Amino acid sequence: MTTDPSADGTATHADEALEGEAARVWNVLTDLYEAFLAGDRQRLEAHLDEGCTMWDSTIPALRTKADLQAGRGGGDNDPGYPSPVGLEASEPVVGLLADDAAWETHVLTARFPDPSLDEVLRCTSVLRRDGGGTWRVVHHHEELLTGPGRPAPSRRLADA
Repeated sequence: MTTDPSADGTATHADEALEGEAARVWNVLTDLYEAFLAGDRQRLEAHLDEGCTMWDSTIPALRTKADLQAGRGGGDNDPGYPSPVGLEASEPVVGLLADDAAWETHVLTARFPDPSLDEVLRCTSVLRRDGGGTWRVVHHHEELLTGPGRPAPSRRLADA
């Protein structure tokens, strides 16, 4: 899924080949990123369960949805650091644990106005489906793989 703002402020993306509930789970993440780029905080937060926990290696103080809503630990704390202008979510893997539980992993490329700030992150989420059938993120983890000051890792597994 590639999400880049268009000239009119909307977002465009190309969906991966997922079907059924797996596609609906993946849509939660892609719409969350589209909402972020559109500056639609209400839509973004609607995808997060009230008790959602978060781990982000680039924003260590961000731990809960309440932290996000209060602006604690986010990019809002450093007004000099730009926001991404494009997000590309790729390599999705979705697993259904039960009728109301799922997990997903993907790679997220964040593009900035200054390409030297571009980042690649590995992301994992756990989602629950409520009684009305809506999937919401209950835990989201982002780990910086490459970005400013962090080159691509070069370590390999033993015998790999």
